[in-house]
This record gives sequence, structure tokens and C-alpha cells, in this order.
Amino acid sequence: MTGVAVTILSAVVQGLASAVAEGLVKALMKKPDCNFEEELQSMNRRLVDIKGLLEKNENCDEPAVKATLAAFRDVMYEADDILTDCLIRQEDQKKRHLCNLSLFNVFSGNSQAAARKIQDLNRGIDDTKNILGKHLTAGGSSGLHGGDTEELRRYYEQSDEIFGIGDQVEKLKGWIICKGSDEKSDYKLEKIVIVGMGGLGKTTIADVIFNDSDVMKHFDRNIKVVVSHFTEEDVGRSILEKLGEKSGEQPSELGGHIADEMLNQIISRLEQESCLIILDDIWDNDHFAWWKNKFFPRLSNSTLKKTCIIVTTRDHGVASKIGVHEDRVHEPPFLEENDGLLLFSKYALASIDVKNESRRKIFEEEGKKIVAKCGGLPLAIKTIGALLGSEPNSSLAGWKRIWESFREPISQKENIVMNSLELSYKALPLPLKQCLLYFSVFPEDYKVQAERLVHWWIGEGLVQGTKSKTATEMGFEHLSKLVSRCLVEAVERRGYDGAVYSCKMHDMVRDFTLLKAKDEQICSFDQNRQHFSDHSRWWGLISATEAKSFKASSKLRALLLMFGDQAIIDINLGSFHSLRALDLSNNDLDSNALKDLFKLIISLERLAYLNLSGAKGLKEIPKSISKLRVLQLLVLNGCVNLSKLSPSVTDLKRLLVLDLESCGLKYLPHGLGTLCKLQELSGFCLERPPLFRNSCSLHELGELSELRVLRMQLSEDSKVRNEDSAVISKLKKLKVLAIDFNKGQWKEDTMFQMLDKLSPPSELKELSLRHYYHNNLPKWFSPEHLCNLEYLCMEDGHMTDISTDACTSWKVEGLRLKVVPLLKMEWYELIEKKMPILRYAEVSGCYGLANFPYPMDDINVQAIWRRSKRPEISDLHQDTTPQTQNN
Repeated sequence: MTGVAVTILSAVVQGLASAVAEGLVKALMKKPDCNFEEELQSMNRRLVDIKGLLEKNENCDEPAVKATLAAFRDVMYEADDILTDCLIRQEDQKKRHLCNLSLFNVFSGNSQAAARKIQDLNRGIDDTKNILGKHLTAGGSSGLHGGDTEELRRYYEQSDEIFGIGDQVEKLKGWIICKGSDEKSDYKLEKIVIVGMGGLGKTTIADVIFNDSDVMKHFDRNIKVVVSHFTEEDVGRSILEKLGEKSGEQPSELGGHIADEMLNQIISRLEQESCLIILDDIWDNDHFAWWKNKFFPRLSNSTLKKTCIIVTTRDHGVASKIGVHEDRVHEPPFLEENDGLLLFSKYALASIDVKNESRRKIFEEEGKKIVAKCGGLPLAIKTIGALLGSEPNSSLAGWKRIWESFREPISQKENIVMNSLELSYKALPLPLKQCLLYFSVFPEDYKVQAERLVHWWIGEGLVQGTKSKTATEMGFEHLSKLVSRCLVEAVERRGYDGAVYSCKMHDMVRDFTLLKAKDEQICSFDQNRQHFSDHSRWWGLISATEAKSFKASSKLRALLLMFGDQAIIDINLGSFHSLRALDLSNNDLDSNALKDLFKLIISLERLAYLNLSGAKGLKEIPKSISKLRVLQLLVLNGCVNLSKLSPSVTDLKRLLVLDLESCGLKYLPHGLGTLCKLQELSGFCLERPPLFRNSCSLHELGELSELRVLRMQLSEDSKVRNEDSAVISKLKKLKVLAIDFNKGQWKEDTMFQMLDKLSPPSELKELSLRHYYHNNLPKWFSPEHLCNLEYLCMEDGHMTDISTDACTSWKVEGLRLKVVPLLKMEWYELIEKKMPILRYAEVSGCYGLANFPYPMDDINVQAIWRRSKRPEISDLHQDTTPQTQNN
């Protein structure tokens, strides 16, 4: 409870300090005799005192403290609403130029009523302070907190070796691939069950088999579906989608027979294609009867083309109930001592000086005692190891303290996992505790897009920028720390620096997170699925049924759509007055439905984050968007039919992120240069001269002094004037620049001339060029000018050389060369002389790159090179890693 309270408290304290410092209150005051400003300053002083007390006693679990903090959190949310309303009225004043507009319109009353509102909150804060003062001490312990950048890189650079399961994988592969069998084996159903307690590695084994090259060659298609507590309709729909089929009718049209109809479609498809199906985490629960009585019997009695189903479960009775013979049941053993030590050392000993052999041996001996308490459970060993390894200056005393606090369970080994997770959770810095709890709204095994998650954190005020880092950068750093501590699993990462693009959570860690979220009274859960209540602050919308049963709630702060095919028009968005984050990405609403939806969205005055990316029905952003005065993040990427963006978007003066990449826009409205807080602009385009007066020019970009990320699209009709040639170079905070030349009928040298005028600042760290069809690069493309460049991406280009004749070498550490067929270079000269500190490269379709460690014969094959490591091969069709990322 302490972690959530302090996180919200920190945001309010920072907001109050900013309001006072900027003179916001005075600017909004109507009556000079009102004590409103004094009350806000008094609130700030009280909150600073409480914040210091909570930070020193962050792991206190006393019932009286928890009860007090639950009420205190509501007070903080209310205070945050007041501050947000202050900002809204301030923006109204700036827009309307009405200096006499009063803040107190927010409260639909006079200034005295507003002051009384703040006084009431202050009395509640005083009560909290008095109660906490009786139970908490001023000299509490702040816990074990980890390091920073070195911690993140250290964990990424470790190998992904799997410990202790090699023999198990080969055993299961032998069951799956029946060598030397007759042709009848092409028409059979093989059922395998992997059973064991949580944290034992069941899903890890299944994943290794799923990605095994021999297994992949054996079947036409491999699919994996998480079952857990989802309904048979949910799972059936997921299986069909991964088989490349539409699920057809909606539940309302088929009544209770939808699962049976889906099963017919599944069987029909499996009669045509051989398939490996992994059903992860089946339980003997309310939905198990369908699996037992229909799914498995129907498949067993059908003539399927070589199908293998692998089931993972914690329930030993599941195998017999679904007709799996005992000789096809595998129970992973607990890790042997040596394998456990290897796994532990991978994480825990990473920060120990390897050159100091005696010091390392002392820690290894202490590690043996800790591993012995983990009972051979991989998840527990990994979690404890990551906790200990997160300390940049590990001490033996610190390790012993962890060992002594790691209680041995009396009966169930599963308690070991929860115990290790509890230790890791308590050791997290306060902001990371709150970040972890946000995962509770996502379904089991759900792949979370990192950028989507970070934007949500920012929208709710959980993550804020510093003098040296933006809020987005801080958010990605928080996520990387959770990954490094093995509380979150990275699914997709960028190769050279390990930046996380997507992630998910182990089911046992998720179970733990649900318990914590419920304890914090943020969300309610029924059978591990979120249950909406009057106290819910976050909601992850999974099904159309949930949308129809949605109730009005003035407390909800975040609403996220998990799957794009759900009905959301039945939700009364207008009742969510406190909503900060609204993510309806990839919805299937048509144009008229989206117009109606926007009428509700614009009533959410406190909204800070709006994501409608991938909404194919979105054709226009209306003028009314300007009513969202405090909007900080507007994400519309992938809205391919979006053709009109109202000029009123320039009224959103608090925008930090504007993402319009891969939209149908031909130009952006004039006035974007007035968005002085903008840090990320994606999808910037320059239109032909006839529309130039009404569109945003390159010159306007020069006014965006806070811009860190710029992704722009250029066409043969784009206009870059000579007087604008120095605009981008003046953006001294710019770190990421991506330029995409649209494919078209370009005149000779037009591309070169246009790019030559777009000289970036020397502070640039990442550069990406796509579809650049010219042999030569501009003069500014040199290590002397781009002296801080760390990452370079060249994709689908005609350049012949990416080095220079200068003596200075590049400082590039990451390189991506994709389909650059005219490139004529010698690989070893490039990595030894031109880019001597290059650590990572992805190369494909570069036929003129001499002496590259792997052949470039196939354009669909991508080679991954790491310094001092063998090249790896991956299929480009499976390569979904984004090319540039602000992190």
C-alpha cells in the first residue's frame, strides 16, 4: 500500500510545486482576499512531510497504516483532480485571452467554496499525518535498491542459455517426431501433458519445443494459446485466428453453441494441415468440462492430419481426464544443485568482480545456501539471483540479510516462489512497485507493447521527466529495470542495446501481481480475471460482454482495449470524469461509430493520453479535439484512412508526443511550431507548394526546441527551401531522426539535394534512412559531424558506401543494413577501422559487402553479427523488431 500512495503523492507534490512556481494560482485568482493560494501551499508542506515519512517506512504492513493509506490515496486523487482542473482553466485563459476567468468555475461556485474544498482536503491530510506518525518512525529502512544503467546492460548482455532442460526437451521431441513410422502417422493425434507446480519451468520447456527447428519442420503450422481462466469461446477464437481462420459469427448470433461451432472449424482446418498446438496452463475449473467432454474427444475421433497437442497444467488430474496416457505425461524435475547454481550465478554474480577470484568464491559459497532454500525451483532461483545482482556494490552482509529473510516454507514448495517474489517486490524502488502493478490489467501471457505501457504510465503521472531525461526515456528505463530483475519477461528487444519493444509476465509473477493489486484496492479480480467495481482505477477491456456490463465510474483513471474486435460503443465514456488514459487502439469501429465516440471522448477534460492507433475507420480528427486541454500524448499511428487533422490540434499546448506515422495524411496543419513542449513527432510530412501556405513548413520545426524524436516522410512533391537548410541542425536536443523517402518518380539528384538540406545536429544519437535511392550521401553524413551517433539504420537504399575518406572513425555501436544491394565495402575494414566500437549488426540483402561472415545469397535471410560471437541467422519474415525507438 505504501508504494502506490507514495507514487501518487509524489506526482501531486510535484504538481503543487510547479503550480506555485509558475504563478498558476495567482494567474487564476479572482478575489485577492481569498486564501486559496495559502491553502495550496499549506497542502504542499503537509504532503512533503508525509512523503518523507512513507519513503523511510515503505514496507510497513501494519493494518492501521494500510487502512489509513487507502483513504489517503483517495484524497491524493482528489487533489490531483484539482490541480488538473487548474491547468485546464489556465489553458482556457491562454486560448480565450480572458484574464478575468476564474479557477473557481471548476467547482461551480465562488472562491470561498473552492477554498473550503482545499481546507477539507487539508484536514484529511492532517488526520493521515497524525495516524502515520503514531505507527511509523522517522528513521525507517528504505530497502535494497538496485543500480542504474550498468544494471540494465549487464542483464541484457548475458546469454539466454536454458539450464537443466536439454534432456527433457529431447525426450519430448522423441514423442513428437516419430521417426521411422509408417504413413498412417501422418493422420494421428498425439497428446502430451507437462505437469508440475508453478515456477517449475513447464512453459519454458514448451516454448523451447515450440521454437525448435526440427519441430517447426515437422508441422505445417505451430500455434500456442494460453487457456488459464479464459472461456472456451475466448480460446476457440484465439486458436482459429492463429490457424488463419475467422471465428465467424459473434456470440450473440450463435447463443451458447458458439464454442461448438468454432470447434467444427478447428477440426476442419486440422484435417487439412499438420499442426503443433500448445495449450498453456489448463485448469480443472468451470470451463474444463468443455475440454474434457467435447474438445479432446471430438479431436480424438476425427481424422486429423498429424496433430500434436501439448498441454501444460499445474493439476495432476488433468492428464487422465482428457485421455492422455501416463507414458505421455512429463513432470519436470526440480533443478539439480549444479544447474541451480549456474542459473543463480548468471544473475547474482554478474556484479561481482570476476578478476577477484577469492571474493567471487566467498559469494559463491553464500549463494549455495540461498539456492538450497529455493528447492530447485527455476523461477525462485532466477528471481532471488536478479534481486541480489541488482546491487551495484554487492556486500556479503547484504546477501546474508536476504538469505536470513528468505523463510523456508513448511509444506508447499510453491510458497518458495511467492516468498522470492515478495522479497524482490519489497526491494523495488517505490516507482517500480507501481509500474509492476500496472501489469495486473493485462490477460495472462498477453504480449504488451512497451511503448503503449510507457505512454499509459506517463498519462497517469506515474512517470515524469527530469532535467536530463524525458518522461518516455524514464518510462523505458523503468521497464528495463523490471526486466533485469526477472519480474517481467522481454519478448522483443532491439539487438544492440537491449531496448525492450514488447514484454509479458510469467503466470506465477502475474498471480503475485494480482494479489498485490487487490491488496492495494486498485483492481478487483474473480478467478484471476478482472472484476469491475466502484473502486476500480484501471480497467483492461477483454470482451464485448464486459463492455455492455460496464458501469459509470467517476474514479476510473485508465481504460485499455485489449482486443480490436470488441464492441466499445456501449461504454458510457462520458461518466469517467477522472479518466487520464484511454487506449482504444486497433478497434474495428466504422467511420460513423468513431464520430459518435469522439463526441464522448472530448468530454473527458482531464484526459492526458489518447491512443486510437490502427483504427481503420478513422478518417478525420475533428475541431473539438482542442477541448482536451491537458492532453500530453496523442497516438494515431497506423490510421491509414486518416486524411484530415484539424488545425485545432495546435491548441494542445501540453502535448509531449504526437504520433502520426503510417497515416493517410498528406500534410500537417500550420501552427505545430507553437507546441513548445513537444518531444516526439512522428509522421511529419511536407506537401507540394499549392498547399504549403496551409500546412506546417519545415521552418516551424525550428521552434520545437524540446524535440527529441523526429520521424519524417518525404515525397517528390515535398518542398525544402534553401533558407530551411539549417532548421533541423538547430534542434540541439534531437536524439532520434528517421527519414523515409516515399517510393515514386523522383527526378535525378532530387533525393540527394533534399537530404543535403536536412543536416541534423551533432548531438544526434540515432539515424535511420529508408528508400534513399541515390548512390551518394550528403556531406553532413560523416563521423566528424555526427560525432555522437550510436545507431545507424540503412534500409532499401542505393548508397554505395557508408564510410568516409576522413581519418576519423565512427562511434556507432549498432548497425542495421537491410536491402542495400549496391553497397561496395569490405566488412573487416568497416568493423576494424571505420566502426571500431561496433558491437552489433543486422545485415541482409547487401550482396557487395565483401567478407561478411555469412553469405548474402538470400534476401529473406538476415544475419546477426555480434563482436567476438558467431553470426546468427533469423528469418526476416519473423523479424518484427521496430527500426528506431526513443530509448
